[in-house]
Amino acid sequence: MINNKEGYGALTKLFHWLIVILFALQYIGANIMTRIEWEDTFAGLSQAFYYNWHKSLGLVALGIAVFRLANRYMGRLPDWAPTLTNGEQRFIHRSEQVLYFAMFFMPITGYLYVMSGGYGVMLFGIWQLDNPIGKWPEMEFVTKWMHIVCAWVLLAGILGHLGVVLRHQFIVKDGLIKRMLPGRG
Repeated sequence: MINNKEGYGALTKLFHWLIVILFALQYIGANIMTRIEWEDTFAGLSQAFYYNWHKSLGLVALGIAVFRLANRYMGRLPDWAPTLTNGEQRFIHRSEQVLYFAMFFMPITGYLYVMSGGYGVMLFGIWQLDNPIGKWPEMEFVTKWMHIVCAWVLLAGILGHLGVVLRHQFIVKDGLIKRMLPGRG
């Protein structure tokens, strides 16, 4: 279940792929919701629906990030794959720091943005979250741009991470991706 010297545990793999799915859904939803008009729909769903689900999934992603970080400190990380160069190891370490930072920073700035903007959160369309901040235009402006800039930084980190994995999968052909697939790689 947890990481050990030989490989990543089932929990790490589960949290990794849940975050991958949530990030993908967030980027897709964000691109839809910011490109359609308020009264328009996409795939039969309104802009309000996409905004609401984006906010709800962001809070779910924050919860998973908390569990993922706690899980990371259980057990130990496996040794580096022997086919990774020293430069790749340094790059992976730094990009992982960016990804972990973004897993927390993105939903927190998003939450602060919608609350200080007075937009609120209707969690999955059924539960209105209280607004502990109230309308605060200055915070709304700052947190909106922090959220947007972080989205681009996160995307760069994801693309870098994916680039290393794809290089090893298709050029080096060492099966590196198996380390994070279900079962023992």
